[in-house]
Amino acid sequence: MPTSRISRHFASIPDSRRGPRQVHYRRAGRGPALILLHQSPLSSRDLVTTMERWQRHFTCIAPDTPGYGLSDPLGVTHAEMDEFAAATIEFLDAIGVGKAAFYGFHTGAMMAAMIAARHPERVHAVVANGYVIPTSAERAELVAEYLPPFVPTWDGAHLAWLWSRMREQTIFFPWYRKEAADRLAINVPPPEALQANLVEFLRAGDHYRVAYRAAFTMPAAETLREIEVPALITASQTDPTSRYLARATAPAPMVEVRACPTAAATLDLALAHLRRAPGSAAPKAIATRAITGRLWQQMLDVPGGQWRVRRNHDAAGRPVVVVHDAAGSADTVAPLAASFIGRRPVIALDLPGHGESGAPSPPARGAALIRTHAQALRRALDALRIRECDVVGVQGGSLIGLELASIASRRVRRLVLVAPPYFDRATQVKLRERYVPDISLDGHGGHLLAAWHFLRDHGLFWPWYERTVAAILHGERQIDPGRVHQRVLELFRAPEGWRRMCLAQFAYPVKVKLRAAKVPMLLAAADHDPLRDATLAAARAQPAIPFCALPENEHDWGEVLLRFLDA
Repeated sequence: MPTSRISRHFASIPDSRRGPRQVHYRRAGRGPALILLHQSPLSSRDLVTTMERWQRHFTCIAPDTPGYGLSDPLGVTHAEMDEFAAATIEFLDAIGVGKAAFYGFHTGAMMAAMIAARHPERVHAVVANGYVIPTSAERAELVAEYLPPFVPTWDGAHLAWLWSRMREQTIFFPWYRKEAADRLAINVPPPEALQANLVEFLRAGDHYRVAYRAAFTMPAAETLREIEVPALITASQTDPTSRYLARATAPAPMVEVRACPTAAATLDLALAHLRRAPGSAAPKAIATRAITGRLWQQMLDVPGGQWRVRRNHDAAGRPVVVVHDAAGSADTVAPLAASFIGRRPVIALDLPGHGESGAPSPPARGAALIRTHAQALRRALDALRIRECDVVGVQGGSLIGLELASIASRRVRRLVLVAPPYFDRATQVKLRERYVPDISLDGHGGHLLAAWHFLRDHGLFWPWYERTVAAILHGERQIDPGRVHQRVLELFRAPEGWRRMCLAQFAYPVKVKLRAAKVPMLLAAADHDPLRDATLAAARAQPAIPFCALPENEHDWGEVLLRFLDA
């Protein structure tokens, strides 16, 4: 049977008992439905290899646990595992899966076992790989020591801690204990693998503790005595959780407990167990449902991949398309996009090579990259069936909007350029030479602090690398640790895309393009924006284009900009 690509989707649950929420999931393969549940603090990305391995036998569906990856959290700081189990059943209902097989790894193993115990009518068979059965004393210690708060600090020290924490858990288990008995006999992953997992941790933020804690506090041994469907509790002998298998005493008759010598052998055993059970056909993937009153997400199929979109269409009228800047995403412009809710339909997209876009970063470089992004955006609008729109572009995103207006002037009715990088050629050359630092992956985590201070200095100096009295940015400082932390995440979600887009915006002939544009335009900037002076310079050079001073709070921008967009 031919394999299929792994596609990404969002399921909307507007009537969830915890309030409206969305679940991001991956899907691949054909055949009976198999639900795969990932470990904490990662996402369904961690199960991609397993999905590729098993998609010949199953329709593999791997959701991000609530609060991890791109799935909305449950809205609580503490939740027990039966609540995560109930949330998973809500997800199955949303995608039309009545009964399925389940495979879970580590935290996902605990979740899968709880689903089998509490919702047996929805389960054909279950595999729990890496099941934890701590003693009461161990449970108390794990809850107290394993899950410290993760809060961004002004100096970026939380990132240095996180790198060491991620590395340490590959050397000791639990990671905070350093006795000889706690040493793991496994290879420390290469920096690239540590970085990928660190980005997953950053997606979850402080919420990383919720499902972890639920796994530790779950009545693990008792749950195994309640399961009445075919169940396999297993672990590789190289997995630190294998030590707990001996504690699975007196499980229910349908439960098999068995260790394997290697991780590959464990997966083979799991697959054999799952294939022996009857299966239910998986329904076709369904379109994402809208959720009123908020920005909701969907994955948009375009030639070459998928784009992640955040949107709302509660209101009627011409859609507003919001385009982010380099090292940004639909998340960084979410407050701006949300300010249009109830006033206009609004759409914010992750550009290729940025955010959660599955579309590859275009090969073009320099000013040509701006045109390539604009062409890709036009194809995305085609996929969304948007024939005409208004565009609001932020910094580098304003140039993409300007280029889109150049190549599709009948599609763009009005264009707002928020803080465009409007510079003369000499300044552009200097910025191309110095603006984009080399933030190469460092096995000791030094790249994290380099990224932190690079982005924090954006709120202190213009240009950021001058760090002189003359370069000081006055007024409201944009150095809130949470804000800087978000931009660090965006930079690492776009490891190459951000760099190329930064260089492209300083090569783009913005002055020529402004003079040639045929659509009504507005220049806008907030007082705190480091490109406000550049925006004012553009307004002076192009007196036919009005300038608008934006409020400090981006949530108020929509109301102001609509005075121009609705004119």
